[in-house]
Amino acid sequence: MRYTLQACPACDLQFWTPLVADPSVYEGEGFEAYADYHEGRRPFPRWAEPLFALDLVPGRSLDVGCGDGAVPARLSGIGFEAHGLDQDARSIRVARDKYGLDTVQALPLQAFVAESLAAGRRFDLVTFFEVLEHQDAPREFLALVARIARPGAQIAGSVPARDRFLAGLDRRMNEGDLPPHHFLWFSPRALRSLLVAAGLVDVEVRRAGGMGYAEVMRRIGALVVRRTRPLPLPLAWPLRGLAALSAPLFALPVWLGLRRRPSHLFFLARTPEGAERA
Repeated sequence: MRYTLQACPACDLQFWTPLVADPSVYEGEGFEAYADYHEGRRPFPRWAEPLFALDLVPGRSLDVGCGDGAVPARLSGIGFEAHGLDQDARSIRVARDKYGLDTVQALPLQAFVAESLAAGRRFDLVTFFEVLEHQDAPREFLALVARIARPGAQIAGSVPARDRFLAGLDRRMNEGDLPPHHFLWFSPRALRSLLVAAGLVDVEVRRAGGMGYAEVMRRIGALVVRRTRPLPLPLAWPLRGLAALSAPLFALPVWLGLRRRPSHLFFLARTPEGAERA
């Protein structure tokens, strides 16, 4: 399918058309990162760390797009009744096996909302990390989030920063930030505009997801190995050795660039106080 990048001058959102999501790319590993989820080897997402720097009051939480269950597991560890939801059944199996979570489900959000409201169950904290950029109907998604949350509930999550350091190079080297994986590209202004338009209040957007120097070095090494893997070993090994010697020269400016323009935008907001929603 051919996609075209569009831009909204009013809210600063960039988006790809046609806006037609394909959930099969997750379970079918249409992007290589999903293989890490399915094998239970993904590190804890650094863009979720700002959530745990907050003064959280334990209650009932829901992580939409919970993947392998890392965020619900950590919330459970600090006293939350932590639930998780994902359309990828393979990741949900990992969440149950790796963390022993029995409150995670492979279910579309709309069906989960209907089921929860019928049971009279709402949530004090709703999170969705690296989920909003996948949506082909973001306002409808946020409306469902608002319905399942209690009045005054905390809403938090993250999206990739459109202007992150080396974003163009990242997109040329892999397809993870392109459709049918990502349809929406956010600036801080675009993200804030969408959250406010959805009726959320006390909206805060901050940059997050910076990497330490050692992590930058590790990733450069992994990238070299991946790129030289198809080559014959007599050629690949000298190239890897040369890369290892020169990696510190590349890692320092990359690390500094990522400190200035980190990879993600973390957001925090609340649902309005008021009457219970049906």
